[in-house]
Amino acid sequence: MDKAEEEEERYIENDARVPRWQKLSHGQYCKLIKSHIAKGDLDLALSVLDLVKKNRDQPTVYMYSLLIYGFAHQGMVDQCFKLYNKLLKRGLIPNSAIYNSLINACATSENTTKALEYLQTLREKFYEKNIVLNETHFITLIKAYSWHKQLMTAFELADEARDKHFFSNRIYSVLFHAAISDKKNGLKYALILWHQMKKHKLKPSIFHYNLLLRAIRDTEFGELNLNDCLIPNSSSTQILLNETGNSDLLDSPPVLNISVLNLIRDELQDKYNNHSVENNDSKAVVAENNVILSENLNKILEKNRLIFFGGIELLLKRMESDNVTPDIRTMTLLVELLPPSLEAERQLLKYIAKEKIEVDICFFNILMKRRNYRKQYKEAKEILADVQRHHLSPDIMTFGILAMGCTQLRNGIELLEQMDNIGFVPNYVVLGALIRTATYSKDFRYIEFLLNYILENKVKPSKFIFETLENFETLILQYLKIKNRYNRKELRQLQRDYNYFKIFYEEWKEKMQQNVVKMTKKQ
Repeated sequence: MDKAEEEEERYIENDARVPRWQKLSHGQYCKLIKSHIAKGDLDLALSVLDLVKKNRDQPTVYMYSLLIYGFAHQGMVDQCFKLYNKLLKRGLIPNSAIYNSLINACATSENTTKALEYLQTLREKFYEKNIVLNETHFITLIKAYSWHKQLMTAFELADEARDKHFFSNRIYSVLFHAAISDKKNGLKYALILWHQMKKHKLKPSIFHYNLLLRAIRDTEFGELNLNDCLIPNSSSTQILLNETGNSDLLDSPPVLNISVLNLIRDELQDKYNNHSVENNDSKAVVAENNVILSENLNKILEKNRLIFFGGIELLLKRMESDNVTPDIRTMTLLVELLPPSLEAERQLLKYIAKEKIEVDICFFNILMKRRNYRKQYKEAKEILADVQRHHLSPDIMTFGILAMGCTQLRNGIELLEQMDNIGFVPNYVVLGALIRTATYSKDFRYIEFLLNYILENKVKPSKFIFETLENFETLILQYLKIKNRYNRKELRQLQRDYNYFKIFYEEWKEKMQQNVVKMTKKQ
């Protein structure tokens, strides 16, 4: 017993005790801790322990459990373990909720090194003291290691959970999250998980499908070779090469169509001799395909992320066969994964209409953005009709995206009038997008109109707007230097336009500064 503890014990024995009627009950202490945690005031929550001490009461396991839970959610791992050690010194026995909160504190901690050290200490304690872990503990452990990029440890824990008969859909969901955290190899791991679920006869839910789509969108295959078994010693998961039908790595066995490999065969002509294929040398074909697959699978993935999974039509049919109904999240992920074509996008829109799936404005915003990036501005505007058909309203992001396609002054004026008609006030995001589009077109009249609009409507310009205009000036000056000197008429006109714009821009900045001063004085 140290000096501080001796003084505390002497204080408890010798000083007059606080009467029971003047003190809080244990339940009231706990309610007070909960109230402070709910308000986000962890210091006040912690001070309840001082109140307990002042009233000569003893803290309970539940009080420590509440405090550790509160600090764990903020990732304050040191404070969590400090409380845990105090609990042990008092001879209290931690419950399963405390262990789960300690693991969760490690998961949410920003200090990976410290979090992994604490996790290792905990796991050693579990084994030494023979502490029985439940499914929730394993799920939180897997989450903690995956969030700190320790994917192999996460999968080892999953194997341990399976040995203890804790292998459910919930654990697979966490493992999919773990796979998504590995950008280089995540898609390979996601495929392994998918086939493990099929092997163990676990039906995927909409959550598993959405996580799979996230893995397809955000991660790559890593090292994946032709004839690989996704699950060791499982022939039903061996990747096969087929000459007919679609590629589908979700099928049993997973299949790759030869046409997929042909997409990138031309890129490797310098590495391989075509005569080996013409002579039908099977070993040479397999060797060539192995290298093609391992080196270039991700290149195909960049061009069309659904091509390895049967395309959108087969994916939706698979969901139907699993009695899974797509939700808004599914549709949003699918629209991001579609190949860049109007045909694929219209096919998805038809499916949504046929199945009466609810989508939100975010879905249509993504669709508009895709078309604008492809410079299909007219087709992007056509999406507004679909927005109306689904009884949705455009938001400010919708107009910011539409601004990308307003390549001419009349388009910009039309958009601003449209916004005014439905009660939207253009902000610096929309006006910034319009200005950027106008600078790409080198349309001085368009830029001047927009700057006057900002001035007249007292819109506070963003840093992005000023940077866009400064970059535009630099671009014009460079253009004037390298422009073909024989096209003198065009060159003189550009010089005149720039000179006028330079004067106009400097005056505009002065007026904007005056506006800012006036607005500041009014405040």
